Amino acid sequence: MSAINASLDELGLPGHASGREGARETYLTMYGVLFFLGLYLGALFILGTVLIIYYKQITEGFDDKERFAIMTKVGLSLDEIKRTIRFQVLSVFYLPLVMAVCHIAAAFPVIRKLISGIFGMTDVSLYVTCTALTILVFAVCYALIYALTARTYYRIVR
Repeated sequence: MSAINASLDELGLPGHASGREGARETYLTMYGVLFFLGLYLGALFILGTVLIIYYKQITEGFDDKERFAIMTKVGLSLDEIKRTIRFQVLSVFYLPLVMAVCHIAAAFPVIRKLISGIFGMTDVSLYVTCTALTILVFAVCYALIYALTARTYYRIVR
């Protein structure tokens, strides 16, 4: 392609020749940067959210320690305490994820139009698959941190 462009320049003819390889390189450069930014910002936001929720729950654990001691003295069994802790921590962790899924479902038509207009992506099934995989990654991260938080919370109030 460069030989053709050089010949056009020598002859003084307007025009530019490009091929598949040049388009591929441009495509990979542009979308590679977007992909990297998406992964980086996604990991950063997931980590920030998880840490905020984790430390919020641990702080509440120290505040709730006296309340659970009173409930144990009144007759609450250890299994009931574990169940209460599990429900409390689970709702704090997964309620934001459930709300995010509701927001994505409501915004689906607008997001589909934006993606098809800006990037020319018209494959709706690909968008749905990517969204589902993203939600799954969030859910797995939340599950790991949930297990750690519930265990730590239980140790604090016990």
